[in-house]
Amino acid sequence: MIKLPRLPATPEMGLSELDTFRRQLLLFWLVFIFYDVWIFLIYPLSSFQITRTGYICLLWGTCVSLFAYLLRRYWPRVAAWFTVLGSLVLGGLIYVAFGQVLGLAHLAILIPVAGLLLGMRASTLVALGGLVLAFYPSPLTLPLDSLSYWPAIVLFLWGLTLLLVRGFRLMDYWEEMLGVQQHKMISELRHRQGELNRALKALEETFDNLKRANDELVIAHQEADEARALKEQFVANVSHELRTPLNLIVGFVELMYLSPETYDGMEYTPEFEHDLRQLFRAGRHLQDLVNDVLDLSRIDASRLPILREYQDLRAVIADAVDTVAPLFKQRGLSHTVAWPDALPHLFIDRTRIRQVMLNLLNNAARFTDDGGIQIKVEQAQEEILVQVQDTGVGIPGDQLEHIFEEFRQVDGGLRSRGGAGLGLAISRRFVQMHGGRMWVESQMDQGSSFFFTLPLPGAQSAATPMSTQTIRKEFDVSTAPIIVVDPDPSVAELLHRHLGQHPILSAATIEEAEVLIERAHPLAVVVNTRPDTPMQDWLGTLGHNSERYAVPLLRCSIPSASWLQHASGFDAVLTKPISRGVLTTTISRLCGRPACVLVVDDDAGFVSLVTRMLSTVYLADQVLSAYSGMQAVQLVHETTPDLVFLDLLMPGMDGFQVLHTLRSDPKFQNTLIVAVTATTYAEEALLRNGGHFSLTRSAGIPTGSLLDLIQSSLEILRPDYTADVGHPS
Repeated sequence: MIKLPRLPATPEMGLSELDTFRRQLLLFWLVFIFYDVWIFLIYPLSSFQITRTGYICLLWGTCVSLFAYLLRRYWPRVAAWFTVLGSLVLGGLIYVAFGQVLGLAHLAILIPVAGLLLGMRASTLVALGGLVLAFYPSPLTLPLDSLSYWPAIVLFLWGLTLLLVRGFRLMDYWEEMLGVQQHKMISELRHRQGELNRALKALEETFDNLKRANDELVIAHQEADEARALKEQFVANVSHELRTPLNLIVGFVELMYLSPETYDGMEYTPEFEHDLRQLFRAGRHLQDLVNDVLDLSRIDASRLPILREYQDLRAVIADAVDTVAPLFKQRGLSHTVAWPDALPHLFIDRTRIRQVMLNLLNNAARFTDDGGIQIKVEQAQEEILVQVQDTGVGIPGDQLEHIFEEFRQVDGGLRSRGGAGLGLAISRRFVQMHGGRMWVESQMDQGSSFFFTLPLPGAQSAATPMSTQTIRKEFDVSTAPIIVVDPDPSVAELLHRHLGQHPILSAATIEEAEVLIERAHPLAVVVNTRPDTPMQDWLGTLGHNSERYAVPLLRCSIPSASWLQHASGFDAVLTKPISRGVLTTTISRLCGRPACVLVVDDDAGFVSLVTRMLSTVYLADQVLSAYSGMQAVQLVHETTPDLVFLDLLMPGMDGFQVLHTLRSDPKFQNTLIVAVTATTYAEEALLRNGGHFSLTRSAGIPTGSLLDLIQSSLEILRPDYTADVGHPS
């Protein structure tokens, strides 16, 4: 017989199907024994004589049945052994009391029952008992020939029981093995469930952290928006508080330098004229820098414009040296300039490169106590090398790699020499925006040498452009102009600073643009359109000439003072600061040469500047001044001027109230009123209505060019998915 391996104990498992079968078989056998013994008492057979042994059988069978029935609930295996042994004894008693037939029949049935209940040991014991009783004398002894079949019957039943027990053991084994596997799977499932619960817990914590991070991102985004709004408000204040007095300085110096005849009887000495020229150059340079700073309120800071033109580098360097020369003289320093006789013109932004030279020369003068400064210019194969060398204190070796970082100053007691730590960082950025390089060489107590390169026209840039800067791609310069359609000249000036390689032509109306198209053959026409303009007005051509020549029409919304004119009813709107050219253009477009002009502003300096400009170029026969809204209304009623320049921001009665008062009087319906403002009305209108951009060309746009336009738009514009974070959809 095959010995099956023992399975591990599984106390968590319940009863197997085979155990249940054995319990049911035991109960069935007990009922059979009870029925077997009592049937003879209830239905005694005529062929049997119930003796004392018979009554013992009845009593023994009843006791076995009852006791085994009571034991099976608590000790099923003990009850099974008690039943088998009791049944074996009962079979012997039946054999003695009622004869071989009934006794052997009882034992024959007991052989498979014992095997199924307790295994082959019990079945073998019953079989051996049956063989012994077969040859024991009995009152009803069978013939010998009949008893010869009994061993065969016993062996057959024992073998059949063996097969049944073996099959049941295999079933029991596989059932237990499946139970063990099930138990393992349940245990593993519980383990996996635990891991899953822990993963879910970690996921919930991660989700909470992500939600908290998103909330912090929303807060940061809101704070950034608030900071941007504060920056724009700050820039608006700077526009009014800084640009206006600066415009006064530059305006008066311009009059003194370019129109000295304005001041009758004034004679300039050569020294005064030289100083005045330096003052005029420095003022214009400062005004350009302020314009750049103010541009940052409307454009990305990483796209600081470069106005490139072909310039003589020697003239730019000489201008910077002349500006710093008084500082050299004051500190008792000498300076020399050396460059080749023949130096090609470079495609550069004069203001930026001049700023680079001014920063380097100022640093050299500030950190040099004795000796002097040398400026050298050399031409290499594809670039121009500029060197500024001083005999100053030098820079420590461990500071050389940090010297070009923003707000970084060298240590070693040099902080007292001044500076904010921005000049070198800005200078290197300007050089890199031109495709050049900048570096420094220095030794302590011997001096420093700063170098920078500028590429020759058509040469491949040796420097890698900064990722945060927009570098204008160099190409063959075209003389084709660009027409800008907007009544506000500042829009054309803004585009001129950013698209400096093309001449910019300004047109106040679409009709003027059509005339310019026929005369100038522009590369494109930029139509500055209010953001609240109906969508149908963003499409189509301007007129016959734009359709005839298939001129690309770009419609966009650049903040313009003319939007205020459209919204409020002014005849024109000017943005401070006002130059003499803008003033001349505006007056010529509105009324030619007015007889009387009234200038209204609470800033006496601005009123004096505009009055001086109007008198110098003879734009008006009479110029009147008012310094408040009430005074302006009174002068208008007294003199009836042809044109009024009206400041919007004044204490008491502001410009809008003056406009409403004058327009309410039919007498002044035809009086031309030009608003002068430094407010952010245009930016607020753009934010309120959103930005639009359209490109129209009557001859169509080639597919390749259209794909390039789409690609460029995708690189520049990005969606903002944080705007609605935290708000229900």
